[in-house]
Amino acid sequence: MVQVLLIIEAIVAWAVLTAIQYPLRKERHRNLRIAVFLLKVILIPIIALLAISAEWFVAYTYEDILCALYIALIGDVIASLAEYIIRRLRTWGEDDGSRHGYDHRIGMPLGLCLCIVVLAFAATNADSTGPDHHDWQADGLEREHTFAFTADMHTGGYMSMDAVREFCKQVNESDAEFLILGGDITDEHTSYADMVDTYRILSTIDIPTYLIYGNHDRQPGGHYVGGRTYTDEQLLDAIHDAGITLLVDEYVQIADDLVLLGREDISVGDARKPWSELVNPYGSGALIVADHQPYDAEQLKMERSVLQLSGHTHAGQLWPLCLIYNMLGYPAYGDYWYPGTHLYVTPGLGGWAPPLRTEAHSAWELITLHP
Repeated sequence: MVQVLLIIEAIVAWAVLTAIQYPLRKERHRNLRIAVFLLKVILIPIIALLAISAEWFVAYTYEDILCALYIALIGDVIASLAEYIIRRLRTWGEDDGSRHGYDHRIGMPLGLCLCIVVLAFAATNADSTGPDHHDWQADGLEREHTFAFTADMHTGGYMSMDAVREFCKQVNESDAEFLILGGDITDEHTSYADMVDTYRILSTIDIPTYLIYGNHDRQPGGHYVGGRTYTDEQLLDAIHDAGITLLVDEYVQIADDLVLLGREDISVGDARKPWSELVNPYGSGALIVADHQPYDAEQLKMERSVLQLSGHTHAGQLWPLCLIYNMLGYPAYGDYWYPGTHLYVTPGLGGWAPPLRTEAHSAWELITLHP
């Protein structure tokens, strides 16, 4: 049902965009058409930012419409460029003026087809629960450890319960010793029933599971969507009943040679302890840090760990946000190396808004650390 609505919304967005441009395309104002083309190119990352990254009521309420407009813009821009190239090739060497006018017979059907193709790719790219494998060396270990990590499931909205079951099945079939859930397991679109179902399904994972909060788990933006659907206490009860260990600026010893620190999310402000106040009570052994957002620059300067695992970014989710984040100096996806730690940012299993990805595919991580 969600996919059908996305198709309808994307086609409607493309039709409106095409209708708005129709009078301009009938005229032969070449410079104005170029300006409009460049404006559409600029609008693509702006709409993506508004749909995925902006914390405001429109992003919570109309994210599906924004995503539909994003898809329509990409289809229209690519079609406009392809139409221009085809027209120039067909009229090569001619000077009857035909090469200067937009050919609706080429551009319009091509734009509609590309809109559907981009939408199909984005939906397929989002519909994944498979593991990405990593093998890294870690000082301080006495033996090899393999474990699972994921973040940003956003269940009940982006991620279905069937997808959660499939993820649990895959983890149970892997050789992971433990699982780290890196926050945003639920969000403001998750109903109370879906929150309870999510943790009930996660309780079927048969290895020790550790959880940190993300910026959405406790529904801070609930006022944008008519109010919260569950309380902090109800969330804690569901986590406890699932047998999952919640870490809020707390350390836990995973093995004799391995310690995990789970950080409170940076969005809570002063409620999050500064790095200088955190003391590892276990002393020796390799340290893994799980921190939902990879944006604490001061921590990354001071941190001494073999690995920090983060999420939050969804790898940008919609192109070209990953590129923009990296250009601005924000870790977005993949490996980042600092003097005292190795940061890995996962693309996550889910995402924000409708289930669409034009950046990296959805995935969970199966990580092997060896001495």
